[in-house]
Amino acid sequence: MRSILTFLLLVLAQNALPKVVLPDVLSENMVLQQNSYIKLWGIAKPHKCIQIKVSWSDKVYKYCTKKDGAFLITVKTPEASFTPQKITFTEGKIVTVVNNVLIGEVWFCSGQSNMEMTFKGFNNQPIEGAEKTISEADPNNGVRMLVTKRYGAERPTRTAEGKWMLSTEQNVPKFSAVAYHFALKLRSELNVPVGIINSSWGGSSVEGWMNKDLVDNYTDLDLKAEIPENENWKKPNIMFNGMLKPYTDYVIKGFCWYQGESNIDRYATYASKLKEMVSLWRFEWGLGTLPFYIVEIAPCEFEHPTNAAKLREAQYNASTIIENCGFVSTSDLVRPEESKVVHPSQKAPIGERLANQALFNTYKKDSICAKSPNYFSHQLNTQSITVHFENCQDGLQPSGFTGNTVGLIGFEIAGEDKVFYPANAVLGEDQKSVILQSDQVPYPAAARYCFKTYAVGNTQNSCGLPLIPFRTDDWND
Repeated sequence: MRSILTFLLLVLAQNALPKVVLPDVLSENMVLQQNSYIKLWGIAKPHKCIQIKVSWSDKVYKYCTKKDGAFLITVKTPEASFTPQKITFTEGKIVTVVNNVLIGEVWFCSGQSNMEMTFKGFNNQPIEGAEKTISEADPNNGVRMLVTKRYGAERPTRTAEGKWMLSTEQNVPKFSAVAYHFALKLRSELNVPVGIINSSWGGSSVEGWMNKDLVDNYTDLDLKAEIPENENWKKPNIMFNGMLKPYTDYVIKGFCWYQGESNIDRYATYASKLKEMVSLWRFEWGLGTLPFYIVEIAPCEFEHPTNAAKLREAQYNASTIIENCGFVSTSDLVRPEESKVVHPSQKAPIGERLANQALFNTYKKDSICAKSPNYFSHQLNTQSITVHFENCQDGLQPSGFTGNTVGLIGFEIAGEDKVFYPANAVLGEDQKSVILQSDQVPYPAAARYCFKTYAVGNTQNSCGLPLIPFRTDDWND
């Protein structure tokens, strides 16, 4: 359907267009990246000169369209401001104006259902605090979002459906909860407008957001399998072609990524695929090593006992091999009653943790605490294992710590028989290590923390960020 519409636009352009036709992303209420050379493009009459004027500059841009009517120009944007701007396109006597444009920070948020999930929630799966967030919506707060309509394309496309929306009480229910809380935090800390392009599709795999050449290099996905049209989100490449490629001329600051559930059974290749996908996206935008922030999939009782844990491990490993990348752990954000729910209700902390990654790494706000504690090394003792951690800040502690003795939970150890038992966990004197012991494991060989499809521990750093699940072994189970 999309290709037909694009063809009709071109046909119209070659005959007689009543005005300049712009892609949806260049629409009223958009946010443009500050201090950048942004691109403006569209279709007009063939071989006609159009004049483009932006309200923040006295410069007049001129461009003569090609035989298909296409045009593309580059314009310099100023520093961020909450002052509304406008862009005027003139071809002969026909004038097209894009009003209420803000200059600020623009982020591309993508993935599957947990990124796509709006404040409306899903059936019997609400968003915590949704009513309060919606009631506090402010169309003048400078946060704006474009929600991309789902569209799977077999070949790269130039257009995508979805226009910019203000943060009104009518619009916020349609916004991605994670992406909106991310934007609100950035807006609060940076005091600039924030625009979000949310291009997500529930159920999509990492292969769906890669091009054909990359996917063809792997053998763990049956590329010849017949997939019905009503399940086309399972197809590789189609989100890249239909929901990412159309935005690559739009200047952004970086990416937020929340996906992984659909790759649980292919965890072994996930880290390398994600690394290649990030390289592809950065190449397509041509803006250098744009920051890329990954959200860990939450604990959930999937069928296999450890495949989901191995996918989370692959996500974290990817964050360590991808340049300019950060990782957000969600291991503490699932309530006991949500153990079988793939869409946990606490989305605000995820968005805020994503924002803190961006504030610390991208915007160089050194006072922000953004990194979760993570496994660093371990040593085997006669009857125990000592595990050392990084990013502990002022030290590890159990969640809910008030100064009283509270045990650390979620740790396990095993001997050479590879049978894991719950471990007694005691903080080391440096508060950055944990000593693990179990009467059932006299000669421990390996340690794990929350390395299961569903497990919620209680270990965090002094900033309240959860310990990232880990294992010291590489056993297959």
